[in-house]
Amino acid sequence: MRKFLFVLSLLASTAFVQITAQEISIASSDSYTSCEGAIVDSGLSAADYGANENQTMTWCPEAPETILNFYWVVFDLDAASSITLYDGDDNTAPLIGTYSGDELQGQDVFSGVDNVTGCITVEFTSGPGSAGNFGAYASCGFPCDRPFAIVNPTELQPHYACLNEPVYLEATSSTVADGQELVSWVWDLGDGTIDSESGPIVSHSYSEPGLYTMNLELTDDNDCQNNNLLDYQILVSTNPDFSGTSSDVTMCVGDEIDLTGAVVGVLYNAEPSVDLGGGLFIPDDQSGCFSSQLTFTNFYPGAVVNDANVDIINTFINFEHSYMGDITITFICPNNQSLLVHQQGGFGTFLGVPIDNDADLNPGTGWDYYWEPGATNGTWVDNAGGATLPSGTYESIQPFTNLNGCPLNGTWEIEVCDLFAQDNGFIFDWSIEFAPELYPEAISFTPTFGPECDSTYWEGPSIVDDGDDCNVVAISPDLIGVESYTYRAQNDFGCYYERNLDVTVVGTIPTVTANQTQFCGSPVTLMANVGDVDADDCDFDWTPPSFLDDASIQSPTIDLLENTEIFTVTVSYATSGLTCTSEAAIEIETCEITIPNVFTPDNLNNGGNNTWRVDGLEAFDGVACYIYNRWGTLVYTSIDFGNSGGWDPGIDGAEVGVYYYVLEIPCNEGDELITDQNGVITEFSCDGMVPFTGTINLFR
Repeated sequence: MRKFLFVLSLLASTAFVQITAQEISIASSDSYTSCEGAIVDSGLSAADYGANENQTMTWCPEAPETILNFYWVVFDLDAASSITLYDGDDNTAPLIGTYSGDELQGQDVFSGVDNVTGCITVEFTSGPGSAGNFGAYASCGFPCDRPFAIVNPTELQPHYACLNEPVYLEATSSTVADGQELVSWVWDLGDGTIDSESGPIVSHSYSEPGLYTMNLELTDDNDCQNNNLLDYQILVSTNPDFSGTSSDVTMCVGDEIDLTGAVVGVLYNAEPSVDLGGGLFIPDDQSGCFSSQLTFTNFYPGAVVNDANVDIINTFINFEHSYMGDITITFICPNNQSLLVHQQGGFGTFLGVPIDNDADLNPGTGWDYYWEPGATNGTWVDNAGGATLPSGTYESIQPFTNLNGCPLNGTWEIEVCDLFAQDNGFIFDWSIEFAPELYPEAISFTPTFGPECDSTYWEGPSIVDDGDDCNVVAISPDLIGVESYTYRAQNDFGCYYERNLDVTVVGTIPTVTANQTQFCGSPVTLMANVGDVDADDCDFDWTPPSFLDDASIQSPTIDLLENTEIFTVTVSYATSGLTCTSEAAIEIETCEITIPNVFTPDNLNNGGNNTWRVDGLEAFDGVACYIYNRWGTLVYTSIDFGNSGGWDPGIDGAEVGVYYYVLEIPCNEGDELITDQNGVITEFSCDGMVPFTGTINLFR
């Protein structure tokens, strides 16, 4: 059975050893039974077939095999010659086909499943003056109808992936010949990982950014393997650059600052890979042709040979052999199109410097031989006749255009066949050189981030303005402590990234309290509370200051208030290299009861009448009432503050100005003040001391 292995390989030094398959001339017998050997024309290796031949041979498989296969290594018939094949043991069996020219070159023909004999009958005829060659290896069993690998069929290439995140690949849509089953899936994941255990579905992650080319080798239960190269490209994103993104920050409570997010993709740049592998496969089955494979992966996906006369520079072999006339040399591309460059002929001309001793399997010295589309100096056979074929460039037997349409990427194969015994040789190296412009430029890509909020944005507890694109946001924390913020970004590969920062919020959050929130003549003490902060480390600034004894202390006093007022304190506190300021306020109301003209006259002329009267307090006649200055010092008491009462403030010689005094009238429990429509107290009944204020304007 003829089979080829699908391998990723670069040919190193290797040997070609002459096979020992028996040559069976179609003219030698009417029938033959074997699973080995080669059916050849009547001229064998020494000559072509002759004119006016009419030969028939029936070749049958050797029991218990039931399938016979012919692989046609050489098929070079002139126009007057043909071979007709029948699927059975004589020419009354079903017709397989009639062939001429090079129609069967490199083809497999096998007996059908309904052919109970397994035999194939070969009829050969030639015309007047005909000459040519043919030869086919016989083997038993079906030839390879290779499986075809298909991975992620609904996904466009390339596949975009993220670092260290699983990439899922499935090959369940791959095809296999009728009656065969896939038994092996070997995944080459492009980063040196070979997975032969996962089966048709595999998951793999990549730890480095870059371009990875994935391929899959399939094997069916006929030991046949695919030779289509998937070139499935996986682009793995680079990590982005977050330079310019805000880092941890310390700020004052109540302040507003901006957090800036900045992210850009990072370029990946690499030269295209020219590593074609490092192994060589030599078939165990020495009854067939020798073949070696080169797998190309570095062309653009889907690229083909458009014009082989331009796209292919040459094919090359470094070779030694002791009999040029034994061999055929064929180059086969990934879709099985082929180019026959040498077809026997040349008799005993040496190639290179062989060791002409069949028992000695050591290699001689290989010489370089090339075939170029534009060569005009003839084929090997045209140049044969000397002791050794000179190293150099030669014409191919078949035109290079046979390779038009061949995929560039995939497994290219050299096939060397020897139908005749004796002589051996070695292949040291071989290659196919393609035009430089077919190779891709350096592989590079840069992931990108969109400008809108669905691609980049901030998350955090105290964002007060997210801006137009969510990259620059304003925050204003109102609590002391540490707050966490995250800047998130998603690129066009679908990869998510984030940067975290902490905002340390410092300062004070003051509150204002008072011993009472209503001013009714007696002092009100305010207090700016600053929590755990040491008040000695703080500066205080109260407004409005005109009613306070000291507007720069933590706890000032209100001695006089004519109308309801809001007192605000600004606290400054230095910490963590910052000076933080914050405010708090409290409203102090005045009493609802007002007494007009408590003291009359309104003005006092120093040196004049210094007696002041207290009007409007007739209801308090006979009650002991008290007058205090603004500092709480009792300056006068009397039980007669009616219309006949009076008071001398005793400020002779004092400075010109306004003097504040407080009149307090004691009230008994349950007493109540009753005023008329003008605010004059007509009755009183109150609990405690009721204060009233008045001023004396001293002038000269």
